[in-house]
Amino acid sequence: MANNLLVVIGAGRLGEGAMAPACRSLADAFGATLIERGSGASPHACLQQITSPSAGGSSQPTLLRVSGDVAVDECGEGSWLEALACWRVPVLLLAEPRKDGRFAGVVPGAVALSRALQVELLGLVQLGGTWSRSARRADGLPWCGCLQGPDEDLSGLISCLRSRWAQVAKEEGTDRA
Repeated sequence: MANNLLVVIGAGRLGEGAMAPACRSLADAFGATLIERGSGASPHACLQQITSPSAGGSSQPTLLRVSGDVAVDECGEGSWLEALACWRVPVLLLAEPRKDGRFAGVVPGAVALSRALQVELLGLVQLGGTWSRSARRADGLPWCGCLQGPDEDLSGLISCLRSRWAQVAKEEGTDRA
């Protein structure tokens, strides 16, 4: 596992207007280098380049934002989601609520597909809208918090992610927090 790499993806297609600033906030909060790729890029080649010892070997975390639909094989080499499962890279899923505050079926579908592929899914982050802790608990999904909304709690979100990231690293026999 690439223990200093966190990959951020969207449930379905998220607009750049929401995903890009959220990833910049997360990278700044983690003190991470932000790298951006589209779902049309070769996932294995990209992950190899980022995780190779010649990439710098820094202990500083790297946040990789993959925009587009990561469940679709855009380049003929398999989907990003399949590659992330193979590489056992920690993944964070971003999701935007509908105008009524609920989430489209693609969100639980993305979680189910991630689990079926055995992706190291750290959790979900709601982008925008009003955060309802009770509604998110009722979803039964691994929510971490909210960004870009009136209820944003970046420090709480980072704390949740650090804890989950450390648990994944512990299970993999590495140490990352």
